[in-house]
Amino acid sequence: MKFAGAVNRQIFSHTLLILLFAAAGGMIFRLLHFPLPWTLGSMTVAAIIALRNSTLVVPPVFRDGARPVIGVMAGSAFTPVVLGQIATWWPVFVLLILFFLSVSALGGMFFRKFGFDGRTALFAASPGGLGEMAILGQQFGADVRKLVLVHSVRIILVVTLVPFALRAMTGLNGTGASTIGHATGSIIDWMLLMACVVLGYLIGRHARSYGGLMLVPMLLSAILHGSGVTSAEIPYAIIAAMQVIIGCITGARFAGVRFGEVWKTLLIGFAWSMILIALSLVLAFSTAQFVDMTPVALFLSFAPGGFAEMSVIAYAAGIEVAFVVTCHAFRTIYVILVSPILCRKLLR
Repeated sequence: MKFAGAVNRQIFSHTLLILLFAAAGGMIFRLLHFPLPWTLGSMTVAAIIALRNSTLVVPPVFRDGARPVIGVMAGSAFTPVVLGQIATWWPVFVLLILFFLSVSALGGMFFRKFGFDGRTALFAASPGGLGEMAILGQQFGADVRKLVLVHSVRIILVVTLVPFALRAMTGLNGTGASTIGHATGSIIDWMLLMACVVLGYLIGRHARSYGGLMLVPMLLSAILHGSGVTSAEIPYAIIAAMQVIIGCITGARFAGVRFGEVWKTLLIGFAWSMILIALSLVLAFSTAQFVDMTPVALFLSFAPGGFAEMSVIAYAAGIEVAFVVTCHAFRTIYVILVSPILCRKLLR
């Protein structure tokens, strides 16, 4: 018992130290006027720490604890006005399906060309989150090590490059100060939002591998905000804290990476990720010609990042949050449902 207590205290102290250093990195990036500074700064610091010592990473409990909060943040964007507009977004959902199918086919050929087996190539090309793709890939006998490397590179690149793309497209610095950050609402409002976090976690943990820890709290929050029960906004301090945690989790993906051993897979993943980002940009500007949505919002919706990462980026930048998170929620559900079907057809 004493040993377990000492280990727990050590983990707690290491985690606190990592978060403090990561927050300091975010502050430095903010002072240097980097886009999305809290995420990029904390990610950089966490990556440096993880490369030097693969055991010094933020425990998964922080990731699981942050996702319901991010879900409630995303759900708060679904105001009654926004809910009235959702029906007009269906052309984008059709395009997303076509985009996902094209990406899966093109990516499958791309990875097969570089020696991936068929199952690994399919799940490496699927634009899902790291957790979902690793679990589904393992169920179908894919090379999980390669999947983790490819999807980790994709998410890291998206989190790194998208903020700079946003600055080039809009001039926003990604701090979110221009559109959000002032806490509003009564004690009852905050109790309701806290209930969304707690209930969302308790319900969503049964489907944590399929985005439940974010989807359920987001749905509960969207119901409250969309029905007009509350209009409380999340304070900037919580938004910054969530960005720091997401940055730490993303940076920790470098833990255990030995570039000399896996450089080929990392390079292939890098090339594919750049192709996806370029395709997202082209599709966003093309779609904006006939859809009533700005290119930057469409780019955030098509960008191949994780559900949590893209939700945080959209919320921090204050760009069509409800639209962006709806598209990424749709992507998460689509990939989970369709990838196994495509893999079974491939096996036949």
